[in-house]
Amino acid sequence: MTPKENSGSSKVNFSGIVLNGGTSSRMGESKAEVNFLGRPLIDRGINALQRAGATEVIIVGGKPPHLNENAFIFVEDLYPGEGPLGGLITGLLTAETENAFVISNDLMDIDEEVFKKILKYVEMADLVVPVAAGIPQVLSALWRVSAVSHLQDAYNAGNRSVRSVLGGLDILEIFEFGENKFVNANTSSDIIDYIAKLEKAIE
Repeated sequence: MTPKENSGSSKVNFSGIVLNGGTSSRMGESKAEVNFLGRPLIDRGINALQRAGATEVIIVGGKPPHLNENAFIFVEDLYPGEGPLGGLITGLLTAETENAFVISNDLMDIDEEVFKKILKYVEMADLVVPVAAGIPQVLSALWRVSAVSHLQDAYNAGNRSVRSVLGGLDILEIFEFGENKFVNANTSSDIIDYIAKLEKAIE
């Protein structure tokens, strides 16, 4: 599908929301703080959002990362322990713009070009979802902030899965990314494997 022309991705105001809750039980320590190429892992996503032009970056839940506090806004999850849907709602309620990228705190290969490509479709749907390896990446997607009322209604009706609340939203799936672009770090082995692949690619 050809994206509708907009005024240019650099001129689209959008927020960045990083979901930072969860127990990180498989990692054994906070994913946000784990060392990744010399920096806290969460910094990868924050930097990518900022380079893509985010007017604000909102960290939802968990502990505030040990980074420059001017780089982000930290908010407590309004629904702690209820999974990513609660964090998503919290972030959208906090956002000061009409659109927001929502990502997890453990994306290893994310970069600003991903966000810039997705922004081309900003006017076309309530939710623009990249698809990688055949899987819609609903937690690495561009949301219209006004969709939060729909999410709140679904949450109050007892739904907790993000995928289960998408009915009724105008959704556009795009297929422009490789299967590893949205790979996340669930364990320390995931990070070791990712770095090994980087080193092999450099050889």
